[in-house]
Amino acid sequence: MTEQKEFHEYCLLFPQADDRTISDMADDIAKNGLTESIILYEDKILDGRNRYLACMQANIVPTYTEYRGDEPL
Repeated sequence: MTEQKEFHEYCLLFPQADDRTISDMADDIAKNGLTESIILYEDKILDGRNRYLACMQANIVPTYTEYRGDEPL
């Protein structure tokens, strides 16, 4: 599988989806693939926590994009 990623503290400012939503996302990702990369900052997940959790549940290796900017918050 893929290495586990930590969630950036900024990511944790936003609510996580409930288990049912994550499960539905996992089903969709398993069927259609991950269509939007997960954004990393300082090698931690900045944006895409729910997509990441869905990928883990679906046993799909996610794609990542490094945040490029001056103000991640």
